[in-house]
Parts: sequence; C-alpha cells; structure tokens
Amino acid sequence: MHPLQRLSPRLLSLALLLALLLIACTGDEPVEVRPDAEFPTDSSASDTGAPPDAGPEAPPDGTLPTHARELPFDYQRTDQGAPVSPAELQAVTDRYLEVLSGTRYFDVVAERVHGWPESDPEGRYWYGSWWSGITVRKSGGRVTYHHSADGADNNGLRTAPLLEGACYASSLWGDAGDVHLTRTLMRGFISWSLAMRRHGADPEEFLLSRAAYPESVVDTALDLTIDYSLNRPGEDGSASEYVYIPTNPTWPNLWVKNKRSKDDMGHMLRAIAQLDSCAGSFGDAAAEAELIEMRRLYQGWSRRVEDDRWGIATLTQDHEVTIPGETLAHFVDVSNIECTGILAVRLMGRQNAGGRDCGDGIGPVEEGLDEIRGSNMQILRTFHEAAANLALLMNDGPLARQLLEGLATRLDVIMDRYEAGDPPPNANVGDFAALLIHSANAGVPLTSREVRWLHARIDEAHATYLAPAAMAQYRIFDASTPDGEYLYEPSQPNIDFKDLGALLGSCASQYQNPNGRPLLDCDRVRAAR
Repeated sequence: MHPLQRLSPRLLSLALLLALLLIACTGDEPVEVRPDAEFPTDSSASDTGAPPDAGPEAPPDGTLPTHARELPFDYQRTDQGAPVSPAELQAVTDRYLEVLSGTRYFDVVAERVHGWPESDPEGRYWYGSWWSGITVRKSGGRVTYHHSADGADNNGLRTAPLLEGACYASSLWGDAGDVHLTRTLMRGFISWSLAMRRHGADPEEFLLSRAAYPESVVDTALDLTIDYSLNRPGEDGSASEYVYIPTNPTWPNLWVKNKRSKDDMGHMLRAIAQLDSCAGSFGDAAAEAELIEMRRLYQGWSRRVEDDRWGIATLTQDHEVTIPGETLAHFVDVSNIECTGILAVRLMGRQNAGGRDCGDGIGPVEEGLDEIRGSNMQILRTFHEAAANLALLMNDGPLARQLLEGLATRLDVIMDRYEAGDPPPNANVGDFAALLIHSANAGVPLTSREVRWLHARIDEAHATYLAPAAMAQYRIFDASTPDGEYLYEPSQPNIDFKDLGALLGSCASQYQNPNGRPLLDCDRVRAAR
C-alpha cells in the first residue's frame, strides 16, 4: 500500500498544509505573520524543566550531562538483502579510500573553507565555513574566491557534514591537519554568533547570522584573495537583508546577512551532537575549549528560541532585535508538524525533552508523500537526525531508541521505492545517501540492502570524482594548474562532496550500532594513514 493511502483525510490535509507552509519558508516570497497575531502553538508556555522553586536558570556553559559514549541499548533490525562478503567489503573500502586520497579530500576542504584567515597579522578571530555563490578564478597563478552580490543564506547545512567528517578523520588518524580543520569549522559555527555583536558590551549574545562579510582579505598562507567587495553591501533578498555593523568588536566594519532561518539548523545541531565522538581526543586544548564554546553558544541560541515561543530573533538594518514575521523564522508548533525541530532545539538548550512527545519522529508528514519538495523533506529529516543524536547526549535512551526506529522507517520507505524503480522525487540519490550515512552515525543499524545501495554509490563516486577531467579542480593552488575558472564545490550526483568524509562515521561515530551490517572495513580505514 502506498503511504498516501494509509493517511486519514485529516492527516492528508495536514500534510498538504505542511507542504504549503514549508514551500513558503524557503520560496522566493515569504509568508508574513500578522504582527499582532499569536503564532499558533500547542504548548501554553515555555517549560525550562526546572522546579518552580529552583531559582534562576543557570546560564548555558557548554557542558553535557553524564551520558554513555556508545549506544546504550541493544537495537536490531531484521536484515534484508544479500550480505556483503569480507572480500567485497575490503574492495569497496579501498575504492572509498582512493576517492579520499585522489581528490585530496580533506586538503581540498581545508583550502576551500574560508571566512577570515589565520594568517592575519592583526590576529583577528580566524574561522572557515563552506559557502555558496562562489566563483573561483585563477589568474597570473593567483587564486581568488569571488563572492556573489546576493550572498550565501544556508552555510550551516553545507558546513555541518564537513565538520562531522573532519571530526571523524581526526579521531581515526590523529592527524594535526584534521584537528586543525575541525577547529576551523567549529570556529565557523562560533563566528555566526560573533558576527551579530553590535559592540563589545552587547547583551544579545545568542543571535546568529546567516553569513558575515568582513573586508576583502588575502590569506598569505595560500596566496588566496577572498573578495567580499560585492557584499559590502550586497543585494537584499526576500529571505534576508544585509546589515552593517561598524562597531563589531571582532571584525570592524562588518556586513552580515540577517534572518537566520530554521532551514539548516537540523544539520547544525546534528553536527554539534556528533562532535561528542571527538571530545577529549583532539590532543589540543584549544580545540577542546572551542567545542565547549560552540556548544555554549548554541545552547543559548536554543533557549532563546524556546523562550521566544519558537521564533528566531535577528537584527534589523537599524540594529534592533526582532523576530521576523516570515515563517522561515518560526517553528510550527501545531499537530506535531515540526515536532522534531522543536524537540532538537529543546534538547540542545535545556537538555531534556520538556514533556514533548514526537513519537518516532515522523509525525503527520510521512516519507513517501511526493507532494513535499526535497529541500523541505530534508529539513524534517535532518531535525529528526539531530533530535536522535541529542537524545543520546542527554542520556534519554527511550527517546533516542524511538527516534532511531523512526529513522529506520524512513530508510525502509525510501529503499522500497528505489527497489521498485519508483524513487521518491523528494529523496534524490544524494539526499538518500546522506540520510543513510547520518542515520547510521546516529545508531540505526544498516541492513545488507542499504549497505549494498551505498556501496554502489561509492563505486559511482570513484568513477566520477576521479575522472581525468575532474582532477585539476582538486589542485587549483598547484603551480602546474593553469589559469582559469574552477568549481568551488566539486559535487557529483551520487554522494555529495560534503558528505564524503561523513562516511568515516561508520568507523568513528561513538553511536555506530554494532548490530548493523558494516559499511566499511574499519581496520583498513584505520591503517590508511
């Protein structure tokens, strides 16, 4: 039976309503909420989870409750598909490792992520993130990253899987370069908060920008020019505006994009949770401190969102704090439509579910509803992943188990459709690969058919990423690479470039389920460097 046929008319109506709401969130024309209207909610008030006589809530400090550093329960699924033999597993692992080495994967990521360079002689806060809207040009042997005037809106969803991959690499191989890349990306997450400070004594510590544009700068370590000129200011869009903050204490004369939306927060909260797999193993005190600071800022942001009745505050162009009317700045707290998003924010901020019941995390919008756009289903899927990860960190095993079972249901529905030759239009190959990878890293035990499906994508990645015509884009700083224009992001339609490193979680994530069929030969992975 098709999942649509299992829905009651009421739930089907809700699902289609969600489709309209989510399309409004990410479309060209945001939906305005009346300024004098209460945003719809099923909860009467924010619940901090503290007893009434407990006194003021302690400020966020970036620490976590005591929790297991492995999956704390036995969770199994009935296997489906032909098991992968040890010889097959070794062969596909070798091909995967060849993709990483042939593309110079982590070196390329380190070269592409940018924001403010560590080589700055004035020692301002350095960081990097992954961007959209970049044109890479090499002229006279020098490389420039040109930022487009419309800027980047959702760098968090791009940066998050890279942060996870860098964490896994540093955990597996202990390489100083991988640790440094992890630091760069954690600092990128931190930078989105620092960029919203209007002055050194700004009391609003927990706002987030979409992106920040300091003065154009040369990274002397790479002889790279980062050209932000078209963003100072850039072109305002329907989703965000450019705000000038001349007295920002970290980067003076800064321009930022405001109206941080919920679209990429699932990816980001999932990554912050998965970084616990590396906590205590960096071998670098600065990295450990940055992990705690990153957590602290996002704990504070999450608490503020809950306290603002699930609205996301921002700065206006006049530097006033406001909650935008557009739906992109609000979690829909009606009929569990965005339950896992709200749950993930609650778990991040206050480290408990606060009585919120999301069931298995799927809610009224089931996988298999083809009317929902792929980007909007990704919002629901990534918040589901984030909530499962955070439930484990907050030592709520029953909640985590239920959410993992819901992720497994998502995998079953999509896998059935692929095997039937009718893949969902809102679960393209790259998105489904990402869902498999991140669900497994959270503790879902993969079945043989899921592993074989991912292995086929690794084989395709080996053929496409390592094609002779693609090789120059991985070496744009080499003297032998000619002048010209190159891709900033060399993604292929099998496994997204940004998710390639996240596959290492099958050997490095602390919540990898021992009952799952192995995706990689982890002994070969660990011996690769």
